[in-house]
Amino acid sequence: MQRTRPFTTQRIYGMGFIVIVVVLILFIHCVYVFLVQGLSPRSTLSCFTLFLYHVLFVNLIVSFYQCIMTDPGLVPPNWGFYMGDETKRRRYCKMCNVWKPDRTHHCSICNRCILNMDHHCPWINNCVGFYNRKFFIQLLLYVYACLLVIVCTTIPELVERIMRLTRSGEFDAKDFAFTCGIVMAFVLSGLLVCTLTNFIKFHMKLVLENYTTIENLEREEGAKSKFDIGRRRNWEQVFGSNVWLWWCPMHMQSSRPDGDGVRWRVHYTRVIDEDEELPADEEGAAQKWLPASGRSNR
Repeated sequence: MQRTRPFTTQRIYGMGFIVIVVVLILFIHCVYVFLVQGLSPRSTLSCFTLFLYHVLFVNLIVSFYQCIMTDPGLVPPNWGFYMGDETKRRRYCKMCNVWKPDRTHHCSICNRCILNMDHHCPWINNCVGFYNRKFFIQLLLYVYACLLVIVCTTIPELVERIMRLTRSGEFDAKDFAFTCGIVMAFVLSGLLVCTLTNFIKFHMKLVLENYTTIENLEREEGAKSKFDIGRRRNWEQVFGSNVWLWWCPMHMQSSRPDGDGVRWRVHYTRVIDEDEELPADEEGAAQKWLPASGRSNR
């Protein structure tokens, strides 16, 4: 069940990284809106660009908030004490004193077990797990889209300002200061675009292949995840089943992750039991999905 992440002493201490991110976002945003667009002549194209940018920026802010405040997933109370007819081994966390479902790991920074833990991200001061992985991917995409808009639409204004400064016979301190601010914001945006390009490609690949960052570190070269049930269904386990709400940084009935973070469907040709794995005979073979706990979670 999704819930808001409570504030603990550790979370308060980790807010320094969030302050850095907020200051960086506000600096680039203010320079772009008030200096690049605010001082330029109004036109239909500039109005449309500002509208598009603010739509992306609002979604960026909401997804950033959701990443920070959404609990990534807590092991249900008393889960795992009743085994039923299952014979597979279960992992036990001695730190939390709970049985760990599949894909659950203990975070030493948060000091608790996280459902479907991907990694701990200091920039959101939270773990990326089952319930907030969607918001994390959305945050990356909205940041990237905003930066692309900024970089592409700032180039003409920046070139014009530099040409005006070099040709002018008089030194205008105000114009020079504004130009320096635009140059700083442009360089920061360009560096972030270069940095995020491969980072986003990496995380999108993990989602489509149904891997987490932790599982990816342990995978053998060329191996497929036993939880890989097809790209569309892998995507739905993070973004939900409603295509029209994949963009929305909120959890609603049809846009929440598919599943519960505890029981997972697996590819039957890749998993025989917990100790034995067999490769699929054919890539195009028909698939059959069985839950990791013995019954479907759908």
